[in-house]
Amino acid sequence: MTEEQPATPPAIDPEQLCAALCAWAEAVAPAVRAAAQALAKAAEAARAANQDDYALAPPRPASRRRPAWQSPYGPAHTRRRKH
Repeated sequence: MTEEQPATPPAIDPEQLCAALCAWAEAVAPAVRAAAQALAKAAEAARAANQDDYALAPPRPASRRRPAWQSPYGPAHTRRRKH
């Protein structure tokens, strides 16, 4: 059995790499800007539509509030074995 040598990475010219990355960034920039503007418009519309603090559910009246640990069904029942 022969051991395979790890492949050597290709030689990369830093100037070519920089040129390729700059070209890619310039090509992608308009799409990124358009997506950011669309998200900003959607966020602003959501802020404008949600004027009240309780959009999903109104708060409970003070008479129905209880501590978080307290169950609305009462204390838990324990099972007792009969001997």
